[in-house]
Amino acid sequence: MKTQQHTSLSRRSFLKGTGLGLGALATSAPTFAWQNTIDVHQGVVATATLKNAGLQEQDQLHAQYMTLTDTLDLAIRADHRVLIVLGVVTNKPFPYSVDSKLLYASLKHLLAQGVSAQQITIAYHSEQDLPPTAPLMASASKALGVDLAPARFINTRYTSQWETLALPNALPNVRVLASAKRADHLVYLGQLTDQHGQPVAPERAIAHTLLAADDLVHYAEQLDALTKIAALNQAVFAKVRLLANNATRFISATKTASTEEKCVHPGILNISNDMTSQALFARHYLSALQDEAGVSARHAQSLVWMQHGSSRDPLTTRLVESALSRSGVALKKVTLG
Repeated sequence: MKTQQHTSLSRRSFLKGTGLGLGALATSAPTFAWQNTIDVHQGVVATATLKNAGLQEQDQLHAQYMTLTDTLDLAIRADHRVLIVLGVVTNKPFPYSVDSKLLYASLKHLLAQGVSAQQITIAYHSEQDLPPTAPLMASASKALGVDLAPARFINTRYTSQWETLALPNALPNVRVLASAKRADHLVYLGQLTDQHGQPVAPERAIAHTLLAADDLVHYAEQLDALTKIAALNQAVFAKVRLLANNATRFISATKTASTEEKCVHPGILNISNDMTSQALFARHYLSALQDEAGVSARHAQSLVWMQHGSSRDPLTTRLVESALSRSGVALKKVTLG
């Protein structure tokens, strides 16, 4: 591979090149976060209680996943090509990696929609390829059976399956995973935090998985804005139909710079059809569980929250409702069942 020199674009150069905001340059306001505006997005967050039921946990998560996806009425149908993007993947099980039970539920849901195993690809970014004995591989095997093909798992850290996407205004090109460009739909399976206890932003996790790392270096300071460029948005981010977290466990950073695993009894399965809604809910859910100072919205935001079941566990639903209320987010709640 040819050696390249990478120089990050300045924020000023990026905005001038993309035409994303003369006003932003003049006021130094954060891009896409204007004052005195309401962030109106069409997304819905849906949650269902998970009780960490031991040997029955996978069946319970699968059943709740199917209920919530039916509620969102996703546009995934037979003959569609689907790319599943895994958030954090390490050599450790959930919550250090994406929950394998979540992958099982997602695959079973796609099969139920008429999507064949040959139309499903799974992408992840990891220092090591997943071995056949890894929980994620085992769950995929259980869901797909003899139709599981190892080639359907793509570790984008080492792949050569890229297609170059030309960006406007002489901006550096970005290579996109070929499977992402060809896919009709993207499904993102993630978690609240990474293995270091840092919150995971779905949009950034998707970018780091599906875009070539060598090219992203150019946009180190403009990654959020980069995903809004029309050509890239159409090729990747506009195809995201579903985002899901098993929010029953997460990794928390301690005051001694170490990490610890935290478990919520009961926790929730959290899915959404919108990246903004998912990130907004996850941020406040995590803040509430960690008893942190309230996270304030940078500008007015709204959120539609569908709750399946009647559970009102104070460690989850009420805490999150309170955190959202204090932050200034306009919350609309809908009870399902």
